[in-house]
Amino acid sequence: MDKIILTIDGKIVEANPDETVIEAAKRAGIIIPYLCNHEELEPFGGCRICIVEIEGMKGFQTSCNTFVKNGMSIKTNTPEIISYRKNIIKLLLSNHTSPCIVCLHRELCEKYRPKPTKTGKTIRCNTCSNTDICELKKLVKEYNIDDIGLPVIYNNIPLERRDPFMDRDYNLCILCGRCVRVCQNLHKKPFIAFINRGRAARIGTAFYQDHTETGCLFCGACVDICTTGALSDRYAKWYGKEDKIKETICDLCSINCDFYLRIKDNKVIGAMAKSFKQEHKICIGARFILPQLFESPKRITSNYIKLQDGIRKVPWTDAVKHAAAKLLNYKGNQFATIIYYNALIEEIDILKNFTKNVMNSENCHVVEKQDDKIKLNQETKAVITTGDYIDKDSLKNLEVIIALDVFPSFMSESADVLFALTLPQETGEALVPPPDSNTVSRIICDIAKEMGAQLDSYIVRSVQFAQNFNSTIWRQKPSYRNLAGGTATLEDRRQEMPLSSPLEDIKDLPRYYRGHYLADILGALRTIMKIERQEDITKKTEFKIVEKQEIVPNFHTITIQAPDIAKKCKPGQFVIAMVNDKSERIPYTIADWNVEHGTVTLIVQEVGRSSREMVMLSAGDTLAHFVGPLGNPVSIKRYGTVVCGGGCFGVGAILPICRELKKAGNRVISIIEASTHYLLYREDKIAEYSDKLLIATKDGSYGIKGGVGEAITLLAEQGETIDQVFIVGCAFMMMLVSESTKNLGIPTMTALNSIMMDGTGMCGACRVSVGDQTKFVCVDGTFLDGHKINWLELMQRLNAYNLEEIKSLPQDHSICH
Repeated sequence: MDKIILTIDGKIVEANPDETVIEAAKRAGIIIPYLCNHEELEPFGGCRICIVEIEGMKGFQTSCNTFVKNGMSIKTNTPEIISYRKNIIKLLLSNHTSPCIVCLHRELCEKYRPKPTKTGKTIRCNTCSNTDICELKKLVKEYNIDDIGLPVIYNNIPLERRDPFMDRDYNLCILCGRCVRVCQNLHKKPFIAFINRGRAARIGTAFYQDHTETGCLFCGACVDICTTGALSDRYAKWYGKEDKIKETICDLCSINCDFYLRIKDNKVIGAMAKSFKQEHKICIGARFILPQLFESPKRITSNYIKLQDGIRKVPWTDAVKHAAAKLLNYKGNQFATIIYYNALIEEIDILKNFTKNVMNSENCHVVEKQDDKIKLNQETKAVITTGDYIDKDSLKNLEVIIALDVFPSFMSESADVLFALTLPQETGEALVPPPDSNTVSRIICDIAKEMGAQLDSYIVRSVQFAQNFNSTIWRQKPSYRNLAGGTATLEDRRQEMPLSSPLEDIKDLPRYYRGHYLADILGALRTIMKIERQEDITKKTEFKIVEKQEIVPNFHTITIQAPDIAKKCKPGQFVIAMVNDKSERIPYTIADWNVEHGTVTLIVQEVGRSSREMVMLSAGDTLAHFVGPLGNPVSIKRYGTVVCGGGCFGVGAILPICRELKKAGNRVISIIEASTHYLLYREDKIAEYSDKLLIATKDGSYGIKGGVGEAITLLAEQGETIDQVFIVGCAFMMMLVSESTKNLGIPTMTALNSIMMDGTGMCGACRVSVGDQTKFVCVDGTFLDGHKINWLELMQRLNAYNLEEIKSLPQDHSICH
């Protein structure tokens, strides 16, 4: 094939005839930026970021879909091109949730709050799960964009989380079309497409159907190829970017998809296909289900033995000794082993070897169907089983049960010895299994040695194989049993794929894993498996929600019927609420109350599991528990000129404070801040009780550019004498304001939002350092001196349970929506 010679930025480049300009430039080490382009997709030319100037052609050309020609002379980074790209990026940002990009406090915020806030809708970079790898954000940084210069429009498209495993926030979508194209490439009939026209254009399904209704196979390719954070894996989204990946195979079904596990801090945080090519297409099992099985809170992670006084957790060596002692008296046909058909051949063979050569029995049963239950003959008195495979009637005759399992079941609860089982993918260096778990091979070999058996070379070889499994990059791929009982490599398996498989139809997803019903482990599968959910029955209480609405994205007013609490409310106090009997005890600042109607109003921001439970309620629902008012009220007296500042949820909380300070004869200046104009609320109500109202936005889209601190500094510069400041908002915002007022010498009280459990001064979880004293926010506050608070310590404590909070977020879409 003749080569083509062209010039790019003065450099002579040799290219292939079928290459595009962007491909030829990349091979020559010249990087042209892009958003919609992807090396595994057909050229699209939609974002126009990759424009170049080609001599002899009018205007600018998109390099991703312009093919090379002999003699071309191309410029990629002239001042005109750079200016054009900047303008395109700014246009994208004006229709994107981008206030963080132009915020005055961005660098300081990223220093003190490196992890994104776990909100529902993404309303700024700090609340985006994709902030670490967002390609749009990278371009903003590369081109030093710190001012958009255009009106910011928020489309307020409803957050889509009605489907299992995926969240879709199309307010972040830049219409790059990658998701549509990859769906077309992999499935030949895309389940998503461009819908509507003009400003209403967006990505979606036909007639706005849920993905479970479109035939979507949930391969996750659209999530993995998304340019921004519009599409996300509900389980993986808040863990951030992986620090390593591990090539492995899925053992949920006989297809055995070959894919990558995403690993962070030796924990599985997700999965992805090896590429977006047909030969690497994976199904819902590998992409979404298997990763969650590794870290499931239901997983067995310790070894147990049954004694006369109950079940006891024991070290590995004690469990082996106990199992060996139990089995010594049951050699011959009294003994049987049971293993799953899709287990590793090495696992099946070592169990057969143990059964025949150690226990002198021929009773090694291989479960041939995923939901089969083995009926044992009456002669069988002792078993080793690797899952919940035994018919319950057969259990009546058993005297000894040794269970090797991953998840609890009726079988594991009945076991005399229970071993925590390592999943096959966990052996090797890349992934650390639970410390007390082991492979089938290791468990069986150690029991055999404890029983005095001589291990033959095959058992030794099996153990070595188990220890080395996955430790290299698949130089030797293991073979698996197929449905017919034979063997096949992964390459053969694709050729022998049955007519029905989850790669082609989601209805063919296995319902069981090692004898366990998958929907019992992952509630998100209930819709796919067409299982009706049994609603949690919460005891009806007097705490009925009389009004509920989303006032701005992620912020909701919730008014609760609570007449006894309403009678005693004072400004600055809080309540503790529980949605149901299993919820966390969460403090919420009281935003208002009405004694006549007997109601209490809260402003709730969705930032985690408990607040999500709250905002998912509707008028007419009830809370399981609602306690208050708690904490000390604000000291209401005549100060003179008082500033009340609120940000985020604090905007709602300052209203009753302004009202009571005004009644006490103060001159009240209220300042409310938000990241951008579409997050402002309650301006009219707060203005009603204020002599002056100032509004600040971090992106400058409305009012003063900056926050409450900048507004107070501006007032001081204008000659305003301020006698007292009260601030309600996040810890970072209150820290910034306190630094400003400290420099100005203005007394400042801040409403702390530390971690709280008991709320009555008993648990000590809410402690905070104020000067040289330790205070408890629930009984000493919530308002404390902002000039004396150790803000760094407070923010570190607020992030102490970040990982646990991520794990507690519901994956079941019926709970999310």
